[in-house]
Amino acid sequence: MSRSRSTSSRVTVFQKPDAKSERIPLWINYTVDGKRHRESLNLFLVKNPKTSAQKIANQNTLKLAEAVARKKSEELDMADKGIQIRTENEHISLIDYTMGTTQHSTNQEWVQSRKNFCAMVREFRPDTRVVDVNRSWFAGFVKFLFGKGHKTNTVCGRVNILKAVLHRAELDNIISHRPDFSGLTPKPEPGHRRFLTIEELRAMAAVEFPDRLKNPFMFACFTGLRLNDVRTLKWSDIDNGWIVLRQHKTSEFVRIPISPNAARFMPEKTGDRVFIDFPTCETWYGKKIKQWAKLAGIEKNVSFHVSRHTFATISLDNGADLFTISKLLGHTKITTTQIYTKALDKGRQRAVNAIPKL
Repeated sequence: MSRSRSTSSRVTVFQKPDAKSERIPLWINYTVDGKRHRESLNLFLVKNPKTSAQKIANQNTLKLAEAVARKKSEELDMADKGIQIRTENEHISLIDYTMGTTQHSTNQEWVQSRKNFCAMVREFRPDTRVVDVNRSWFAGFVKFLFGKGHKTNTVCGRVNILKAVLHRAELDNIISHRPDFSGLTPKPEPGHRRFLTIEELRAMAAVEFPDRLKNPFMFACFTGLRLNDVRTLKWSDIDNGWIVLRQHKTSEFVRIPISPNAARFMPEKTGDRVFIDFPTCETWYGKKIKQWAKLAGIEKNVSFHVSRHTFATISLDNGADLFTISKLLGHTKITTTQIYTKALDKGRQRAVNAIPKL
């Protein structure tokens, strides 16, 4: 349960104790245009201080938190009066800042998505600074994207990147708070899950293709593991024919049986990792998978992640229940798993409609 400590009529410091941690993080609450905001101060108290040094450290940390809160309150009051506080960060370009967030990432798809976002900003308003982004700018950007013929989900993807960048800018103190885009953000359309049928998997398996490229993908088709989980899979993660690991994306534990189909694509044990020759460049690997699919006569846009969809749909089509598949995939919500049933329903509908008329 959080505990508040009032510092001004507008900004409040509060604690968010965590039973699993020996430190208590400090946050601040404040309101802008009727909307409540919470911001981490990256300051921590020692839980249950025992020594005098720990108690003094906690007192000093609280004083620092209160000073930050007072400064924040002053900035908000000045902003309400239309007075802009000049900072050394106000000149930072939105494009430059966005690309700066990608410097230490090894996820090429993630980096490419931000490059695509920057290309759109460059075409819309290339001189945009981070501090220039407000409701008016946002509305114009969304209108521009739709005007370029982008589909709703593509626009939603660009919007999500912008929101993530602004969140980072707030943490970096480049902006005092994120703009409120409520009522302006388009709602995403239901997604379509591409997957391979068992016949298409057989066709891909029959194609002569390097094992270092073929085996990880086919293994994922029969286990449902994401790319990063396959890449880092260790022999120590396998126990008596079961995969037991914590997923990179969600930190959820999964326990997946290794079927004969999956075992067929596991290499001989030669090191700590199962797939020691896993491609280092995701973009290059993705292109190779598409080439491989075309060699197998498959016209679908096949990516590595299609393997996960394939595992879910094939399992459901062969009698597995939603709850079981949800656990195998490590979904935190069963509604996420239900999306795969829609793909199967469409296939079944096509099969019924293909029956000749009497």
